[in-house]
Amino acid sequence: MLRIMLYKDEKVRQLTLPELFQSKNDPEFKDAIVWVDMVNPSVEEEETILIHYFLFHSLAVEDCQRERLEPDEGDHYPKVEDYHDYLFVIFNPVDRPIESFSYLPDGDDDEEDRLFNIKFPTRQINTFVAPRFIVTHHYEPSSSVDYAWEMCLKNNRALGRGPDYVFHIVIDQIVENYAPVMEYFDDLVDQLEVDVFQHPHSSTLSKILNLKKGVQRLKKITTYQREILNRLSRGEFSLISRDETFYYRNVYDHLVRIVDLTESYRDLINGLQDAYLSVTSNKMNEVMKVLTVISTIFLPLTLITGIYGMNFENMPELGWQFGYPMVWALFVLIAGGMLLIFRRRGWLDL
Repeated sequence: MLRIMLYKDEKVRQLTLPELFQSKNDPEFKDAIVWVDMVNPSVEEEETILIHYFLFHSLAVEDCQRERLEPDEGDHYPKVEDYHDYLFVIFNPVDRPIESFSYLPDGDDDEEDRLFNIKFPTRQINTFVAPRFIVTHHYEPSSSVDYAWEMCLKNNRALGRGPDYVFHIVIDQIVENYAPVMEYFDDLVDQLEVDVFQHPHSSTLSKILNLKKGVQRLKKITTYQREILNRLSRGEFSLISRDETFYYRNVYDHLVRIVDLTESYRDLINGLQDAYLSVTSNKMNEVMKVLTVISTIFLPLTLITGIYGMNFENMPELGWQFGYPMVWALFVLIAGGMLLIFRRRGWLDL
């Protein structure tokens, strides 16, 4: 689907594709500003707009079509390329992670016996920015682009401020949409803290490792986008006017805080992993302590039964009338004495 918006003489109008081609060579629209939004375009629409109308570089077009041509490769990482007449920028908006569960091989349906997985969906938004046009290309709907589009329709002068200003609105909304993602990670970290210290389970480690993987991916994406915004905000590209760099700098500051927060989440998750291993190790030590106490108590008892189980003929206790009760009394005396000694030394405090 194509959406085309044209700004001229402080007025905004929406065009069809034939009208766009007619306006290309019309002197009346020489100073007009055009925004073409391509939402899940067909191959023919991509060739018409990207190749035949705007004559974009083939490498940039390939990057745009990567999501469709190579779906198994995933989204292209954020980047910015200066083609002199226009800038080509890729951003990766993120959605709130999706939780999924898979059951352990034993088929137990208990809540604690499910493996926790995080699907971290991202999208790819490709943008071409020039002094007189902006082209946004994406295969999935984008709330950030829709917000900027509606804003330009309501405020005629928004698009008149230039494509670089419109692009700032889009990336500002992309960064703003990180808020629910960060809240998700914050809530999940709090939940895992409770799981680790109150009722750790084998599935807890799965949650921690999957959450760590998701945070690492988020950090990689946000770090790349931070570097892009840094380049856009410091005046490296002449196609971004000096006045607009202040807006980009403001978005850059917001993204820096998100990157720092992501880094703190990674440190917290590493701490939770260490805490989980420590807690499970302590539980194992407690189990081994109990088993050691039991083994220590039964060791002398086993020695006694071994001695009197040899059945030699010259063992006077074997023929003694009170031999069997005395052995039991000896068992009780030794076991009770050892338990008393262990208790006084605090070895039974679990």
